[in-house]
Amino acid sequence: MSFKKRKLLFRQMTNILLGIIILSVGYICFTIVYDLRIHFNNRSVLHNISETNKECADRFELFIADIEKETSWKVDIISGLRSKEAQIQLKRDNPRNASVDKSRHVLGRAVDLNLYKREGFQFIRLKKSNSKSSWLATKVPEIAKKYGLLWGGTYKNYHDPVHFEVN
Repeated sequence: MSFKKRKLLFRQMTNILLGIIILSVGYICFTIVYDLRIHFNNRSVLHNISETNKECADRFELFIADIEKETSWKVDIISGLRSKEAQIQLKRDNPRNASVDKSRHVLGRAVDLNLYKREGFQFIRLKKSNSKSSWLATKVPEIAKKYGLLWGGTYKNYHDPVHFEVN
């Protein structure tokens, strides 16, 4: 192999290695920023709940900490305390949603959450559209029982596995 060919091959391998390093660092930075954004969002939601119902906010905080400690899942709170107006709008958008007088969110007694985890470069997310059995496999409903939380996956006529409320 001539010197020019070796030099070209070395340059190509260096470029490939550099590309892999750049992609890896980018992925790591994305992961850190994503997790921090969710962490601060969760803190904000729990703070809002605590202004209305401190005891429930403390219970949700412990519940979330246990999920992240006892399972491979991380928690993204997608809904916490809601205004009456927001709940009325949700009911208008979907008549199967709870009315203001029945919603625990309005009282600061409920959270909706998604779960996520990474397996290598794969990003797995559990949300409302996932099956009840998928949610049961996470052991999160079992952890909810430990905190006296009612899981929306137990509702008979409405699929709401993201919902957890203080009974």
